[in-house]
Amino acid sequence: MTRHFIIVAAVLALAPTLALAQTKPSTPAAPAPAAQKAPAPVGTAPERTTASFGDWVMRCETVAEQAQRVCEVALVMTLQGQPNPVAQVAIGRPTPGEGRRVTLVVPANIAIGAKPQVSLAKAGTAPIELIWQRCTPGACFASAPLADETMSAMSAQTEPGRIAFKDAAGREVALPLSFRGLAQALVALAKEQ
Repeated sequence: MTRHFIIVAAVLALAPTLALAQTKPSTPAAPAPAAQKAPAPVGTAPERTTASFGDWVMRCETVAEQAQRVCEVALVMTLQGQPNPVAQVAIGRPTPGEGRRVTLVVPANIAIGAKPQVSLAKAGTAPIELIWQRCTPGACFASAPLADETMSAMSAQTEPGRIAFKDAAGREVALPLSFRGLAQALVALAKEQ
């Protein structure tokens, strides 16, 4: 929905410019290249889908190179009053046949030496330690394998968990992790895989 709004707003903002451009004399169009590829045909199934389950969303995408559907469940965390996410947590299989992984995405202002952790509220449950994989100018990614018993424990949580990592200044950042809807999202994910 937001994407369509942005496109419509951009078109509306450019409308006066487009009207002025039409009043100027046009230059002859360049001939089209003879060897242009035809666009790929569009299938009958959607290329991308999302489904919401409480605070979690299942996202699926058809990967053309693999001709296969890849899905994950994710939680996007935002702070009140801020439009951009402060973190995202996703659970899925990066490639078919591979084990499930939990992935954390946070802004690039992090301390690489400290491992981020996902903790459950249940006493006696060890936190999941993730390993930093890569950083881009906008975000850093950490992930870890997710055992079936850990995933079951996450599904059964009724209390919020916690995500912890250190920022570039060495300060601990702790974010509450909602498990509301995770069990239902994981059931839907299992049907897709």
